[in-house]
Amino acid sequence: MEASSPLIAILKDELLVQRVFLSSDEERALDRESDGADDGDLAYERVKARRYLFYAALRDRFIYDGRPTDQWLDWIDEAERKAGGSATIVTALATRVVEWSVRATDRKSMAMGFVTGITRWLGIVMITLAVWAWSREIGPATWVLAIVGGIAWLGARALKRATEAHVRAIVAETRARHRSQVRA
Repeated sequence: MEASSPLIAILKDELLVQRVFLSSDEERALDRESDGADDGDLAYERVKARRYLFYAALRDRFIYDGRPTDQWLDWIDEAERKAGGSATIVTALATRVVEWSVRATDRKSMAMGFVTGITRWLGIVMITLAVWAWSREIGPATWVLAIVGGIAWLGARALKRATEAHVRAIVAETRARHRSQVRA
């Protein structure tokens, strides 16, 4: 049976190299909507449970092939068009791979991710110190550390959302630019 999408064929080949089995039912489930409701389909449930393995396999293949972003965007657009304009499981995974590539190559995204991680760890350390100060009955320090830690932790969450929005914007811009080049 031939795969309905080049992305599924790539995934199937990469899983074969890794000696992981993909049944024909799971292959068909990869073409279902990623946000679809569960209707008791066991293959669909297996695919949802194995999506991290599938993502890693697609990412490995993407890197091995030299990061062909334009080609993958073509395949994503084609598969989504065939699915009626909605993202399928395999196109959602492929989009995450392209987003990972953008995140790993865009300096602003990398810097924002680094600052997010540092800010999150600062918040965790401050909250931990606040708990320690509370256990030692150091009143004012407890509140200062807890407030600073909470602000840092919440700031890290906001930075993470901003980073994800930045990456999505770059991917959307890349997709729009790619579509306009294809049409021209």
